[in-house]
Amino acid sequence: MITQLVQQLGGGPVAEAQVITADPLDLVWRMEQVLDAANPWAPNPPPAGPARVALFTDGAFSTVPMPSQPAWDHLIYAYAIENTRAAQILARVVRAFRGGEGLGIPSVATQRWLDTTETLLFGAPNPVAAWLSTSAVRPDAEGVRRNAYFRMFGMDLAHGTDTNAPYPYEKAEASNRTFVALLEELLYELWRAIENVRNLIAGNTTDDDRIYRLAEQLGFMLRSRRQNALLSREELAATTAMGWIELTLGSNTPVVVDLRAQATSSADRLRVIGERVGLPPHSRANSFFAMAQELSLVLRALEAGWVTDSGRAWLLYQSSVPPALPPLPPGAVPLGTEVRRVITEWAAASGRNLKERPTPVQVVAAPRPLTKR
Repeated sequence: MITQLVQQLGGGPVAEAQVITADPLDLVWRMEQVLDAANPWAPNPPPAGPARVALFTDGAFSTVPMPSQPAWDHLIYAYAIENTRAAQILARVVRAFRGGEGLGIPSVATQRWLDTTETLLFGAPNPVAAWLSTSAVRPDAEGVRRNAYFRMFGMDLAHGTDTNAPYPYEKAEASNRTFVALLEELLYELWRAIENVRNLIAGNTTDDDRIYRLAEQLGFMLRSRRQNALLSREELAATTAMGWIELTLGSNTPVVVDLRAQATSSADRLRVIGERVGLPPHSRANSFFAMAQELSLVLRALEAGWVTDSGRAWLLYQSSVPPALPPLPPGAVPLGTEVRRVITEWAAASGRNLKERPTPVQVVAAPRPLTKR
């Protein structure tokens, strides 16, 4: 939601400054407005009742147009950003600034940033804490996010607690444990297709049918965790929190300046801040930052079912629309550029070569009804 809000405000440094210095309650009301507009429980009534609508329509961003739905990133975006360990590093920053003067005297702008960070990331009391996915029953915001990551992707974060102990959180019985293997197999097939985009002679190894089958199975897997819009509010809360982190580290914002962590990339700023508070980030943080947005777009496309047959597999490896094609699904665009970035950065972050696949992953075809003989 944070990235989309910056874009809807016109993008660039002015819009970024408008969001980074916003009152935390205005951002919470924007979350409420976004969720209500998306109405994940349609055709049921929208989530917000009259009282909540009256509150969020008074927010500072209430007149900002809504982006195309859904107005927030896929949960994989939050997973990628959080895997950098930025949330735990910034938790130490908040603790140090709030508990003493060891990091110096924070500027007024940084004190506003502290208010918002405690609200969006760490569940500070606010009028609608439920929409940040924390409560007396689920008080640990990071634990809630880890539970969602495990359910949707069958993955845990690469780090434990900030003292390097195993992180305690509730692991659901139902989770997409084969997600990573299927995604990596799809990326391998897409790399072969990208290599052959301009190959008009013999030896073209693109397998559109296999790409379609893998995309179909991944889409089904992701949607299986979405029944009755499950995880919608957890996803919105997680991506908003991680979007706030990306905005914080994406330029030399006031808190970055106060921490004397000015640098030319998000990963370098995080590294310097980590040194200041004694907690190093993930060694591949740059790759996680670099692919977060592209991963979100690719998984949204898979979940939306853009690739409805082998004839539309090209959507995942072409960078432009070939001529003389039938109409595309609503909102569908070629994602070849984004997929290429994901392949490069996923391989760098995981250490696995996605350009070679010695043992293919078995794809299970959709079940067919039995016929009587």
